Amino acid sequence: MSATQGILDARGRLLPLRSYGRIASLVPSLTETVVRLGAGPRLVARTVYCAEPRGALDGVPACGGTKNPDLGALRSLRPDLTLACLEENKPEYLGQLERAGIPVFAVMPRSLDAVSAMLRDLGRLLETGNQAGRALADLTAARLACGKTRGRNLEAGPAPQVAVLIWKNPWMAAGGGTYIDAICSELGLANALSGRRDYFTVTTAELASLDLDLVLLPDEPWKFTHHDAWALAAAGVVADRRQAVLLDGRLLTWYGTRTAPSLRTLARLFAHRR
Repeated sequence: MSATQGILDARGRLLPLRSYGRIASLVPSLTETVVRLGAGPRLVARTVYCAEPRGALDGVPACGGTKNPDLGALRSLRPDLTLACLEENKPEYLGQLERAGIPVFAVMPRSLDAVSAMLRDLGRLLETGNQAGRALADLTAARLACGKTRGRNLEAGPAPQVAVLIWKNPWMAAGGGTYIDAICSELGLANALSGRRDYFTVTTAELASLDLDLVLLPDEPWKFTHHDAWALAAAGVVADRRQAVLLDGRLLTWYGTRTAPSLRTLARLFAHRR
């Protein structure tokens, strides 16, 4: 099959281009993107964590979580396309769906360019090219604005050194090759842990040795609180607890149509933190 007849997913598997009328999504940000691209009425299944856009998914059955989907319920809803992410959904579950005759399109965006490619692919798969084109234009504009701001900031001094924590007990951080790292780079924030790949455990002593300007504490997947900000300051990770910034985790982890508005929001948030 030629490239014009199908699209390769993140596993290198070719998915045929045809009309997909019944879509299941196993990732909250993909579910939101499907709706924003105009294909919401075709959603027949989602996870319990797929709650955005508010009110748009009330009639769509929830079939378990991202890590433990209810495969029986999914199969009973007869989707002809399942959207998934290799980082969030277990490969064995995706394989079971495919063996049941349900095509799976898996994504793994580790860069902003990859998000753009994903939006183009979804526009083709969902036959919503016009909406995908507008989403791509919005992302391009947001990145151009970030680039100009990043350039001005770099003229004023070195990029702030940051660490992004995603879990506690044990502490875990985002390293290089992650979407979080790509967002930081786009904003002109230097991920002090980018030399390590993916996600990993860290100690407060390791973090304290990095001379960090900021620690970012998103509220998902772990819901950090002001107590954590105080604890990191007390451990010497940052000099002041206000340098441990609590924020909406979706700004750093949800990709797709949300990427552009997230960049704009984060750029405003960190404009004065240099």
